[in-house]
Amino acid sequence: MPHPLRIARPTDPYLEYCLTDAQVETYLVDGDHVGILRRGRRTGETWITALGEDVERVRALIDALAEGRTIDGIHVFDDVYERLPSRMRIPDPGHWSIWLLDAPDLPTGPYAIDVDAHDIDHDDPRIDSLLAHSDSAYLFAGDPRVSRWVGVEIDGSLVAVGGALPGRPGSSVPHLVSICTHPDARGRHLGRAVVGRLAADALARGAPAVYLEMYAANAPAAALYRGLGFRERGRYRSGFLPGRG
Repeated sequence: MPHPLRIARPTDPYLEYCLTDAQVETYLVDGDHVGILRRGRRTGETWITALGEDVERVRALIDALAEGRTIDGIHVFDDVYERLPSRMRIPDPGHWSIWLLDAPDLPTGPYAIDVDAHDIDHDDPRIDSLLAHSDSAYLFAGDPRVSRWVGVEIDGSLVAVGGALPGRPGSSVPHLVSICTHPDARGRHLGRAVVGRLAADALARGAPAVYLEMYAANAPAAALYRGLGFRERGRYRSGFLPGRG
């Protein structure tokens, strides 16, 4: 049976693709608005995610979940964040979005430019050296959560890379992560080749869609994903509260 959070918001992309049941410590449901107390990616972080468009209901959910607890950060819709009270405002909020590619939307061929994007060894140390140029990568070489790495090599150097995670439990939609092109090799469609290969192979194996997350202000990445048929499904603000992180 679907989790009550997904029953309350059955088409919410964050709940559908990003959040696993195991991450949820406790939650509140107010009609079609939900609040979630969850652990962050760093050990010991406590986050509140509040999803819904009514800022007063979102504020009430955050306050109810925060009562008696130390909260490190919050995560809400982008336009809701702008109307939150100052005590809930994040000093340096991350402005990010979810992009989804449905199987029928993948162009038949344009991703397959004359670039050899192929599998890279799971423990290849060049992955981490390349991802040092990314400000959003959080999964690295050797991480057991990554099922596959694909990259582009030029003269023995790894110049573009991306990884894929299986879908969350109960979902067959893979997650593309840690996508990066070396600064000296940008503008040559190498990232497009990596993402296109990961997406096309996942869809060919029967996945109904693939998704990824990106900083919303990254216009070159948005153009790349849009050109491959991805569509933006949701924009969010998230980050540490004052004195946290």
